[in-house]
Amino acid sequence: DFLNDINFWSIDIAEMLAKNNHIADGLTADHWKVIMYVREHYLKYERGPEIVKVVKDCGISFKDLCNLFPCGLVRGAYKVAGLPRPPGCI
Repeated sequence: DFLNDINFWSIDIAEMLAKNNHIADGLTADHWKVIMYVREHYLKYERGPEIVKVVKDCGISFKDLCNLFPCGLVRGAYKVAGLPRPPGCI
């Protein structure tokens, strides 16, 4: 599940959430680049970044992002980064 409070997040929680979201081999440097970018964006703008912005600003392809987070940006990267569930996300 998504965290209700972004401040409750920690590296240990991120690793646990990753295992629960089909990232069984552990978080790589590219995972952490996306995770930290998503967190910083949320803390600054109070919303998660759009996928186009993530791939551009992190310097990765859309395909690579999908390989890093097989559950998708929201259910993968947002969740592992400790962001709360976005409005309208089931």
